[in-house]
Amino acid sequence: MSVFYSEIATKDEYKANIQKFWILNNIDNPLYTTPMYALPNGCCTIVFISGNGVQLNYAGKEIELSAGIYLSGQITKRVAISVKPFSKAIMAQVKPWLPPILTNVSMNELVDEVRSFEFINRAIYRQLTDIDLADEQLVIDALYKALDSFPTVNDDSYFIQWACKRLQMSASAPENIADIAVSSGYSQRRVEQKFKALIGFTAKELQSIIQLRRLIDDLSTPNYDHLGVLAHRYGYYDQSHFIRSYQRIISETPSQFKTDDYLLPLTGNFDFLQS
Repeated sequence: MSVFYSEIATKDEYKANIQKFWILNNIDNPLYTTPMYALPNGCCTIVFISGNGVQLNYAGKEIELSAGIYLSGQITKRVAISVKPFSKAIMAQVKPWLPPILTNVSMNELVDEVRSFEFINRAIYRQLTDIDLADEQLVIDALYKALDSFPTVNDDSYFIQWACKRLQMSASAPENIADIAVSSGYSQRRVEQKFKALIGFTAKELQSIIQLRRLIDDLSTPNYDHLGVLAHRYGYYDQSHFIRSYQRIISETPSQFKTDDYLLPLTGNFDFLQS
C-alpha cells in the first residue's frame, strides 16, 4: 500500500451510512503520486479535494478534478487514481442507501461519473464549502453535522438496505433476483427499476460486484488458494467463469494481480454491511 494512503474509522453513530474515510495525502510532494487502483465495491464516494487536484482514469476515460467537493457514483471497472503535486484527497466511502436520502438525482446518471456535490445537494454543499478541505478532522466533523440534518432512512433507503443484505449474505451462493422480488412484494421488473434509480446498477450487477470484491479479499492474501478453489468458494460456475468476470472489471488476468497496486482496506475484509 502507498505511504500516501491512510484510513479513519467512522464514528459508531454514523457507521450505518458511512463505511470509512480514506485519504490520499500528497500535500508536501512536488510530484504526482504513482497511480493506484480503486475497485468497484457497491459504495459511492463523497470526495473532498484540496490543492492542485486529482487525476482519474475510468477504463481509459481521463477525468481531472480540481479542488472542490464531489460525489463519485458506482464504478463498473477499476479506476486509476493519481494525486497531483501539493494536493490531498479525503474520501467518505458511503453505503449505497445514503445517496437516495440526500438527492433526487438518479444514481443511474452517475455510474462511472463524478459530479460536483453542488449538483447533488446544494444545501449540504453550502455547509461544506467554508472549511479547510485539507484538514480531515474538519471535513469529517462537517460531514457528520450536515448528515445530522437529514433523516437516517426513508422507504427507498430501507428497501436498498434490505436488498443489499440479501445480496451480500448470498454472495458465495448467488441468490435468484426473482426470490428477492417475491420477498419484497415488488415485481422483478420494479425491483430492477428501483436498483437502477437508487444505486445505478441492476440487482444482478451489484451482486456480481459484491461476489468478485469478496473473492479479491482472499486473492490479496500472501498464500491464497488455487483459483479454482476460490471460484467455487464464491459461487462461480467454474474457474473460467470467474476469470471472465474478473477480466471484465479488472482488465487483466488474476495471475497479474499485485496487492500493492490497489487501494484495499487496511483493516479487515470489505463488508459494506458492517456497523
